[in-house]
Amino acid sequence: MNQNNLYLIKGLNFSKERKTQIYIILEPQGLKLLDPLNLDLKLFIYWSDESAIMDWNDYLEGTCQNEFYFKLSYQSQEYHIEGSRNQLEELYNFCSGKFIFNKILETNSLYEMNLVTNKKNSKQYIEKRIFSNFNSQNMDMSNTFKTQLWQARVPEEVRIIQLLNSQSCPYIIKMVSIQYDGDYYSLIYEKQNLISLKQILRRQKMGLPLSFVIEIVEQLLIVLNIFQELHIIQNGINLDMINYSLNSNQIVVSNFQLSTFECNREKPIKGSSIGFIPPEYIKHDYLISPLANIFQLGVCLHHMLFNQNPFGNDLQTILKNNVEGKYHIPNLNFDKDIIEMLKSMMHANPQERETPKEYLNSKIFKPQHRQKISKNSLLLFLQDNASQKVDEYEVENEAIAIQNITFLCINKKKIEI
Repeated sequence: MNQNNLYLIKGLNFSKERKTQIYIILEPQGLKLLDPLNLDLKLFIYWSDESAIMDWNDYLEGTCQNEFYFKLSYQSQEYHIEGSRNQLEELYNFCSGKFIFNKILETNSLYEMNLVTNKKNSKQYIEKRIFSNFNSQNMDMSNTFKTQLWQARVPEEVRIIQLLNSQSCPYIIKMVSIQYDGDYYSLIYEKQNLISLKQILRRQKMGLPLSFVIEIVEQLLIVLNIFQELHIIQNGINLDMINYSLNSNQIVVSNFQLSTFECNREKPIKGSSIGFIPPEYIKHDYLISPLANIFQLGVCLHHMLFNQNPFGNDLQTILKNNVEGKYHIPNLNFDKDIIEMLKSMMHANPQERETPKEYLNSKIFKPQHRQKISKNSLLLFLQDNASQKVDEYEVENEAIAIQNITFLCINKKKIEI
């Protein structure tokens, strides 16, 4: 066993004043505490267990004096865990975004979104405080990490963030910490130089370069594949929600306010933007699944290619055609594989859409195809063919039934992250 995993612990089946050695092993589901003598399991702390709350205040504020430690509250027991600075730094980085911390950052506002300053290094972060009206109370949140046992207290959004942060996906925003101050849960993440896809499109007269679009779609499919594996319906995927990092040149998905576990799919959907509403949301013969994410990705793909909404130009037309499943694609003579993927993603029947993993196997993501695309971007093609007549054709699923959509919750208020 690596000596770097050896810590001192106080409060584990011993007198409160006595310290003993303990191995702490980092596992995908949490922390495993082993007896250093016989390697017997003493504790397994699941990060999905809401009774596990860490207090890093003394360590981060430098008040530990001659020793470095943090406090752990777990299943009504309190523990004092000591280690070297390097050990605790590694442990802190592993636990951030997974375990819930006691309040460690200082906020200067009481609004839903706050600018936060770390007392130790004076760096600025963003805090999203989740008030009680955002909490998913009395909802079945069962999944592979057994969150159903604590559904009445922890907001569903927090549970989803914990699950996603455990996957180490580079395109999902990394939480500095998830915190609980006794009243509210907070999501803390670094302030980043981000621009939304909507802002990028506003700068373009036509669509985006095809090589750029393919890169964005591939990254989003990797994210959606994680949603599929965790049985999460992201919901609310649109141009505002998808951000692009100017520092890392890759997307950053940061808003999970409308996300839900698939086991809640028979309950009312929390909300979706007009023009991004999957047809199954308004039909009674389909159960909502993560394939709804694929439809919303298809709408985003259409926007990126043609810089227009596939359902029309004005809000009333967009809503009507979105509900009826009618959309149009400019009949431009370029990459038929992209168009076929777009049509497949926007199919009214979710069973006819492919999974993210299947789309990722498409030849458009192969190196040879990308090399071909990079030599002739969409923007250059459109500039060369600007004088040609552009026809449009409508795509309509005749079997789709138009339902009353008054039960849809269309969010009028959006929290910017």
